[in-house]
Amino acid sequence: MSVKPLRLFRVLWLAAFAALLTTYVTAAASPIRQLTNTSAANLRPAWSPDGSRIAFQSNRDGAYHIYAMDPDGANVRQMSSGDNDDRHPAWSPDGKYIAVDSGSTQKREVWVIEVGNLSRTQVTNLGAIASFPSWSPDGRMLSFYVYQAGAMDLWTVRPDGAAPTRLTRSLASEESNQCTFACHAASWSPDSRRIAIADGDGARVVLLSATGGAASAPVSPADERSHFPIFLSDGQLVYVSEHITIDQSWTDLWSIGANLDGAARREVATNVQAQGPFELSGDGRQLLFASPRTGNFEIYAVTLDAAGKAALATKPERINPADVTAPAPAQRSGFALPTTAEPYLLALGLLALLGVGVESLTRRRRRAKTPG
Repeated sequence: MSVKPLRLFRVLWLAAFAALLTTYVTAAASPIRQLTNTSAANLRPAWSPDGSRIAFQSNRDGAYHIYAMDPDGANVRQMSSGDNDDRHPAWSPDGKYIAVDSGSTQKREVWVIEVGNLSRTQVTNLGAIASFPSWSPDGRMLSFYVYQAGAMDLWTVRPDGAAPTRLTRSLASEESNQCTFACHAASWSPDSRRIAIADGDGARVVLLSATGGAASAPVSPADERSHFPIFLSDGQLVYVSEHITIDQSWTDLWSIGANLDGAARREVATNVQAQGPFELSGDGRQLLFASPRTGNFEIYAVTLDAAGKAALATKPERINPADVTAPAPAQRSGFALPTTAEPYLLALGLLALLGVGVESLTRRRRRAKTPG
C-alpha cells in the first residue's frame, strides 16, 4: 500500500520532532548542572555554611563583584558594586558575612561584607597584595595570602583586623620559579587548630599549626602534583592531584581520613576534565567548579554519585569559536531570530503535530455527518 505524499511528509516531521525532543531531554538530564549563563566570567563559587546559597565573583558589570545565588542558579543577588574590584568570596561560619579581597593589581586588602545590609569593613592594611581569605570554623580568625617583594606567605588575622600574624617564611617565591598567586588555597580543620595548604611548588599538601605555623610532613604522595586542599566538616581532607601531558590534562580528587595518620587515601573522583580549585559541600556530596567549557567561565555543580563522576570524566564538547563572545540568550535585548536550526525544527514539529490534530478532528466531523 502506497503512502500519500502529505501523509509521508507528516510522518517524517513527527519523527524529526520526536528525535529533537529526545535530544533536549538528554541534554537537560546531564548530571552536571550549569548555574550561570552570561557573557562574563563567573568564578570562585563558595557554599554558604547551610548550603542554601552560593557566593561567586563575576565581572558582568565591569569590575569583579560578588554575587550570591541559590544552589540551582536562581535568585541572584549582587553583594558588592561600585569601583571595588572584589574577589575570592568566603562565608563566615554563621553565614552572616562574606570575606573578600579588594583592590588593584598593585595593592589588595581583605574586607568583610555583611550579608544583611551589604556594609563593608576593611580587615587588613598591609599595603601589599592580600588575597584568598578563609575563615576558621570557630569564626575567630581569617587566614589569607600576602604577596610582597616577589614572595608569598600565609598570614592570619582576627576579623576586626587585630593580631595580624605571618605563619610562613617565603612559602613561594619568584626567585625559586614558584607560583605566587592563584595556584594556592588554604583550608581550616574543623577544630580550627590546623590549616591545610600546598607547598611552594604546589606539589605536596602539608598541615600548618594555626598558631605557630609549624608544618607537618606532607600528607600527599611525592610523585604527584597535589594542591587545593579542602577540609570537610567531619575532618576528612580532600585534595586535588593534577596531571598534565603533551596532549591532555586532568585532575583527580582524593580524600584522607579524619585522623590524617597516613592511612590509605580514598578515591573521590578521577579523570576529572576540569581544573581546580573546587568547592565541596560540607558533607562532600556536592561539587562546585568554574569552567570555560561553554566559551567563557561559568559555574557548574554536580552530585558526586556514580553518574556525576562519570560526567566529570567525560571530555566536554568542543566550543564553536564564533559563539565565544556572543551574549547568552538571557542577556540579549530586543528581538533577534535564532541563529541555530533547532528552534526552527521544533516549531515545524509543533506545526506538524497541530496538523495531525486538525486533520483528525476534521475526519471525525465528516464521519459524524455521514449516514450510518
